[in-house]
Amino acid sequence: MKKIFFYFSIFVAYNSYSQSFSVQQNSVSLTGLSTNFDFSENTYLDALADDSLIWNIISDSLPSSWDFSNCFPICYSIGVTSGDLVISNGQSYYLNCHIYPNNTSGEGFITMEISNNAGNTEQVTWHGIAGSVGIINNYYDSNKNNVKCIYDLSGKIVNDFKPNKIYIVQLNDNSLVKIFINGE
Repeated sequence: MKKIFFYFSIFVAYNSYSQSFSVQQNSVSLTGLSTNFDFSENTYLDALADDSLIWNIISDSLPSSWDFSNCFPICYSIGVTSGDLVISNGQSYYLNCHIYPNNTSGEGFITMEISNNAGNTEQVTWHGIAGSVGIINNYYDSNKNNVKCIYDLSGKIVNDFKPNKIYIVQLNDNSLVKIFINGE
């Protein structure tokens, strides 16, 4: 009887603390031209149990002239920064962010926190870049003493930049920065 009680206790404890959902990709990059009306990228939330979730935008470092909206799974209007969703075990839910650069080059982050009543939490961060040649030139000019190398996406070292491409800048501390160059 003690063994049954022991295993039952572990089962109850495990189920009361287990995650009812998981996000397929917690860090999402999206790029576009500053002249695009909007650009977007998505991931999915997988339901591991029936539950009720709430979501909030907890961080936004976008340029002040940019707007954003989210789809989870319905698309919300610009300015909506929280909501809720009832999930069903075994289902996947569309989770998306739209960025509206409003003709302004730049980059920034949006972070959404998703949680349930049991205190389980996950975050998704979208890193948006609406770039131009001026951004990489300004970045390079102001950081050239810290730049170790610049690579294209195939891993080749580059010395000149072509429009509508993404480049990886390796800094002296070996950290990496992604920069998008558009044809503006």
